[in-house]
Amino acid sequence: MSSQQVGKIVALIGALFLAHSAYSTYEHLAYIKAVDQVDASIPVEIITECLTSAFVALVGVVLSADAFKPIAMETEVAKMTIDKIDTRPSFITFNHRKVVVPAQSQQGRKFR
Repeated sequence: MSSQQVGKIVALIGALFLAHSAYSTYEHLAYIKAVDQVDASIPVEIITECLTSAFVALVGVVLSADAFKPIAMETEVAKMTIDKIDTRPSFITFNHRKVVVPAQSQQGRKFR
């Protein structure tokens, strides 16, 4: 079993225990409302379960991550063709084309 698979299993277990601690907190707060205790706080067991499961889920996510990819530009450019590299549609301009002006409208105008 690879470390990625182990990491996914550990992350799943951590997420399940985190969901259980959230449900336990909800049930405890519902119990506090039912017995009208205003000053009661969340038990230490639930807080410990929440923090531990969050840490376990974090470790699982870190273990399940893929290997880093190289960020050197040379490796990415080596994969591209010249057509892909030289494509710059933002630099295409059409201002060099001739503007068609009718000859009759230019003759009838008077400049002031």
